[in-house]
This record gives sequence, structure tokens and C-alpha cells, in this order.
Amino acid sequence: MSDLEIIDLVKSALIKVRPEFAAGFESVAMSTRFENLRIDSVDTLRMITFLEDKVGFVFQDDDLSRIETVTDLAAIIRKHGR
Repeated sequence: MSDLEIIDLVKSALIKVRPEFAAGFESVAMSTRFENLRIDSVDTLRMITFLEDKVGFVFQDDDLSRIETVTDLAAIIRKHGR
């Protein structure tokens, strides 16, 4: 999966969980830190569930604990062959 595809996937997930912030999510890039996106822990869980459905695998707790940026998330997606 390319960087652009992953960014688009993350944007889709974010818009799904917090549509009122959609305009702000347009600037998401590989270096974007999830802590800077104005989403809380419930939103994060909903985002991860959306992503799991789209990529076809369940993120492991070990992997989730290491995700700080979109780049970190991309590495996990690529590790699982997507």
C-alpha cells in the first residue's frame, strides 16, 4: 500500500469518527502525530476498528502501543502485507 493510499485511508477513518473535523483532517501527512488530531481515546478505538475492517487484519496490542504517527501506522500495515 502506498503512502498516499495509507494517508487517504487514515483520512477516511478520521472523517468517519469525527466528521465535524473533516476540514482539519485534509492536512494529514505521513509525519502527522495522532495526538495532534483532536481525537480522544474512544475516537481512536473507532478509527482503529474502521482501519482493521479496511485492511483485513486486527492490529496487535504491541503494535498499537507503538503508533504515534501515520508513518508508524503505515509500517504496521505494510508488515502485514497490505
